[in-house]
Amino acid sequence: MALSTTSPAEHAPQRSAAFWASLQIYPTFRMLWFSSFAASVAQWMQSVALGWLALTLTNSPGFVGLVAFTAGAPFLVVAPLGGALIDRVDRRRLMLVCQALAMILALIVSVDVIGGWVQSWHLILFGLLNGSLQALLSPTQQSLVPSLVERQDLTNAIGLMSAGQNMTRVLGPSLAGLVIGLVGTGETFVLQALALAGAFVLLLQVALPERAPQPAGSRNPLEGLQLIATREDLRGIFLLASIPTLLVFPYISFLNVFARDVLGIGAQGLGVLMAASGLGAVVGALTMAGKGRGEGMGRWLLIGTIVYCFVIMALCFSRHLIISLPILFLAGFLGAAFMVGNNASIQLRIDDRVRGRVMGAYMLTWGMMPLGALPMGFVGQHIGMPHAVFAFAAIACVLTVVLGLTNRTLRDL
Repeated sequence: MALSTTSPAEHAPQRSAAFWASLQIYPTFRMLWFSSFAASVAQWMQSVALGWLALTLTNSPGFVGLVAFTAGAPFLVVAPLGGALIDRVDRRRLMLVCQALAMILALIVSVDVIGGWVQSWHLILFGLLNGSLQALLSPTQQSLVPSLVERQDLTNAIGLMSAGQNMTRVLGPSLAGLVIGLVGTGETFVLQALALAGAFVLLLQVALPERAPQPAGSRNPLEGLQLIATREDLRGIFLLASIPTLLVFPYISFLNVFARDVLGIGAQGLGVLMAASGLGAVVGALTMAGKGRGEGMGRWLLIGTIVYCFVIMALCFSRHLIISLPILFLAGFLGAAFMVGNNASIQLRIDDRVRGRVMGAYMLTWGMMPLGALPMGFVGQHIGMPHAVFAFAAIACVLTVVLGLTNRTLRDL
């Protein structure tokens, strides 16, 4: 398929202040949005099914944390090194290859589970392979967005991408919980493969604008990390993203433990918990999409992170579904708003020459979530998951305050 050489401005006859402005204005971005939506549905279904399978096979929160770690660990290695690959190859083709391999992998796992051959170490291997594919897919997708929309629409577009992915936190886990409860875990992986097939077909329709040739000296895979380390503004954004993803976000991996052991609501109840969190995240992302660039983003992100930590600590005291649901809604709202604001802040401060490498390095913060899940799971196994989540969130709150007090550039973003 020939690549489009038109610029986003040529697809933008008029502007809209609506939340969904970028979807209206940019047809190529709209197609990428739908493809990413289908792929994210698949990813959330896989996450829920894998976590539930890990819990039922071993009855160990520590092993659940280990599986979450292996699924996300590639973001610590593959993503920053893959950034150089993203800047060199056809990004659309790279995404197509990764989605096709993820679909094949999901089908293999479904056969393994349905056939009754699955063992605990299989889950670790599957998580590692799938995580490696996601560590290439995610930064590639994020590096595409700025090339498809005008600069003044970037926060809106990133917000819409986040809103779409968080809508799947409602749809994906709800479908997974329903299928697990009614049919079985293996069939959930079949449904995941079908969703990935849909994402693949949609991505085939995407035509990307041509990129300027990259200079020969611009292929250092660590350039993204070097740039972040040497610029105080990027370093502050990176550190602020790392704190909650390492110490707070991992609670999502243990909602299955909360569902089964704390609230006593089982697999279908887990879908309800994930849906409440996802619905809040959709509202939070859409709120940021309508906000635009604005001033004072750094202070807002710092304050929002502190409030987010207190909300998660409040969740640890709940023993009733009716109380947990609104807390999870608020947590989803704050978490998604934080990630959109943080992502937009870093995207607005880099150029397309190094975008793949910087976003690959930025994906290290996503790897912090499974890195935090590993100790959180083992601590929770000894003192209980609510106590472990509370302790980690309290530490995150303290570190965020320290960062805000010591990094003036971050406060002044």
